[in-house]
Amino acid sequence: MKLIEHFNDFLRDTVNLNQSRINTLGQRVETIKSFLKESDYGANIRSFSAQGSWAHKTIIKPQPDKGFDADLVMFLDPKGGWDPAEYIADLYAVFRSHGTYQDKVSRHTRCIMIDYSGDFSLDVVPVIVEQNFLSNKSYKVCNRNENKFEPTAPHAYTNWLSNKNSITGSNHLHKVIRLIKYLRDIKGTFSVKSVLLTTLLGERTSVLGSFLSLPFSDVPTTLKVLIGRLDDWLQVRPDMPTISNPVLPEENFNRHWDQDKYENFRRKINQYRIWIDDAYTEDDRGESIGKWQRVFGEDFAKSELAKKMTSGVSLVAKNTEDQDFVEAVIRKGAGVLSQIPKDLSHVKRPPWQFSSSRLGVTISAWEYARRNDRQPSRKLVSGDILDPNRNICFQALNGTGLSFSDKEYVVRWRIVNTGQEAAERDALRGDFYSSDFHGIRWESTMYHGAHWVEAFVILNRTDWLVGVSDRFFVVVDNREGHIGSSRGIRWI
Repeated sequence: MKLIEHFNDFLRDTVNLNQSRINTLGQRVETIKSFLKESDYGANIRSFSAQGSWAHKTIIKPQPDKGFDADLVMFLDPKGGWDPAEYIADLYAVFRSHGTYQDKVSRHTRCIMIDYSGDFSLDVVPVIVEQNFLSNKSYKVCNRNENKFEPTAPHAYTNWLSNKNSITGSNHLHKVIRLIKYLRDIKGTFSVKSVLLTTLLGERTSVLGSFLSLPFSDVPTTLKVLIGRLDDWLQVRPDMPTISNPVLPEENFNRHWDQDKYENFRRKINQYRIWIDDAYTEDDRGESIGKWQRVFGEDFAKSELAKKMTSGVSLVAKNTEDQDFVEAVIRKGAGVLSQIPKDLSHVKRPPWQFSSSRLGVTISAWEYARRNDRQPSRKLVSGDILDPNRNICFQALNGTGLSFSDKEYVVRWRIVNTGQEAAERDALRGDFYSSDFHGIRWESTMYHGAHWVEAFVILNRTDWLVGVSDRFFVVVDNREGHIGSSRGIRWI
């Protein structure tokens, strides 16, 4: 499902750099420009221009506790007698001699960087402008480490990307680039420089495709089409290709990449392409939201999920004409547990890719008074009612009732709490947990309400999900006057 309205909200509220920070960046840049024009920098300054993600309109909000990066090009006339490294060295000296910047400035290969205390960093990049007798201009960036000039074309690249963006209409290319950069940052599973990623996606944006099938009609469709095209292109290239500047072929964008990073990028783009296709084609709205969250995290569609009740159980209790859901189970039986929605807002989706072949998985459970007891108090069935302060041993079994081989499989457990008491204690959980021993998970009863566990079986050699159990419910009766005390023990 496209969920266009949620993509619009997600870009505005989560992905895009907020306007106040853009305004602050603009103010700081104007101050830097004025400072440099009035400084004693040795080369003549012709003009300034934004570069990189800032100029390309693909800059995104940084992750928490991190700043964002912006680039400012300083166009210069050639300085007679200066080597490339001197343009950087003199620029660094100018900032170091000023009290405001002396502790903020650092030198890098092709620029100096001003660090604004974790809010953002600004790279000031000297670019030499040379003009021949035909009035043609060429641009060279200064490599301080190798003391050489390197060709560059900042204006031409920005114009190239702008033309590619116009093919998609409504800035859909810009928005998709921001989304993939956000995916890169929140997942942390692949490494690729922004200019390289931008080039790869821009090159997949063709005029021909837009006329034939209207693949850029909205943001999720553009995302699906471009990630699919990129994956197709990568999969027929097992060896790292050379990615050149599309407007300056002699400029190579591979300098921060190697074969290992490329192979990982290729593998991850294929994985996320499968997830995106799955979310896009899912007809059930709730399932589609969950699948898009697997791609982009829990901030996607958070406005809709916030409308759900934290647990969903009170609605079920109301439908059963009971004020307390535990009472509903006592009065009507464990069958009412199936009415608890599986997709509560705090329930995490599996992060693994599903295998086409599935194994049968069941859960066996035993109640213990103490975890170190030799014998259980009883064997449990799903929906049994327990007192607080009891210990439960869960075991995942295959279709023949045997445990899974620890050489072939890993068992993870999704533990979900419901009910007002767990919600008030910020203990709804809903995430995945490792086994204490292979295929075995211990939990303790604490919070009043109906809770469940599920076993997820993952094949070691592929990391694919090959089996999922049904929900195993445990109902904890912790009403006032009931046996036991919930203090200090966690449920399950």
